[in-house]
Amino acid sequence: MKVLKRYANRRLYDPETSKTITLEDVAEMIIAGSEIKVVDNMTGQDITPKILGQTFLKVSLGQRNEEFSNYMLSALIRETGKNISALFGRLVLGGIGLAYLTREKMDKILQSMVALGELKLEEVKSYREDLLTHLAHRASENREQIQEELKKVGRELEDGGENGLAVEDFSEKIRKIAEQVRDKDSI
Repeated sequence: MKVLKRYANRRLYDPETSKTITLEDVAEMIIAGSEIKVVDNMTGQDITPKILGQTFLKVSLGQRNEEFSNYMLSALIRETGKNISALFGRLVLGGIGLAYLTREKMDKILQSMVALGELKLEEVKSYREDLLTHLAHRASENREQIQEELKKVGRELEDGGENGLAVEDFSEKIRKIAEQVRDKDSI
């Protein structure tokens, strides 16, 4: 986990590199797969949620899609005001952030749901098992779809000589299937 510091002048600092960083730098770290923690240098308080929120705003508004930013932030505010455990389940099953969700992180999230009264302690095990069962089912469906795509490409390869299809066409189809596999692996 990368620990960053925020100083009184509101600047972020990376002690590892001894450099001041921007919210865009934070976004790049997260996109690259790093987990971050931001600590207020004066108080030692963990201010990671605040910095992540600011980073999301900066990045999403930087894309100049204000409608999407407004929709996403409004939806998150509405959803977090209701039932966090249901939102978490939908995020995971939707594949959002799944590539970075470890068992330890899931356990911490579930523990915080219990502490906040969102989930009862006796429900944690069945909640986790239901989530993992749904994920396994989805992975199986995705595997079957990819196998069908590969069979289709195989049939087209066999017929390719007769139809005069170019090798480049098959390379492109295989590249697209590889992208599907990579995308499905994160789900």
